[in-house]
Amino acid sequence: MKKLIIAAILLMTPAAHAANFYDLAIHKGETVADIPLEEYSNIWWQWTQTMPKEVSPISDATGENCHQGQNGDVWFLAGGYGSSKVTRTCTIPEGKHIFFPVINMLYYPKEKHSPSCASVKKGAALNNEELLSIRVELDQIKAINPAHYRLSSPGCFDLFGLLPEDVGAPEIFPSASDGYWVMLKPLSKGKHSLKFSAQYGREKGAYSKMLQDIHYEIIVE
Repeated sequence: MKKLIIAAILLMTPAAHAANFYDLAIHKGETVADIPLEEYSNIWWQWTQTMPKEVSPISDATGENCHQGQNGDVWFLAGGYGSSKVTRTCTIPEGKHIFFPVINMLYYPKEKHSPSCASVKKGAALNNEELLSIRVELDQIKAINPAHYRLSSPGCFDLFGLLPEDVGAPEIFPSASDGYWVMLKPLSKGKHSLKFSAQYGREKGAYSKMLQDIHYEIIVE
């Protein structure tokens, strides 16, 4: 009888209802709000340009700015600029998908230089082809093989594409991203712990040894 009671208690724990990280995430070929998953890496980078750097969630050390620029069905979380080790607390409305980069690169045209879309995408991929380590964990549920979550821009985009026309921002095209991204399904109300980390192991090049180590305490309400 005791064994039956213990088994019943285990079945009632939150982890038992979602013991497989695969079931917590959206995967390639699927859509969110009628937008293919692969497009969200482009939109995420455009989102980063919609607020001043001093209140950017990427440079935020505590999570106090995680609400900046958020709208729609998907809530964007940030990593950090360059190698970063950060712990943040973020309050998110119930019913939002959550999209974040474990580690990634952005390439875009430099001044007086107009590369092809193909060359920009190739540049964004270089470090990601030399991934040294990667780890993703939600509420102590670990992704078995998070390297499967690599996404590259399906097509190039204008980095300033989400800014209003009256801002008069220049066109930053072609821009492209490549990296490891996760789209979580909406979380239940309450507190959640999200940890993700990764490091590149490329011998030479910009950010070739970059390390991301991010911990979010998420409050869904």
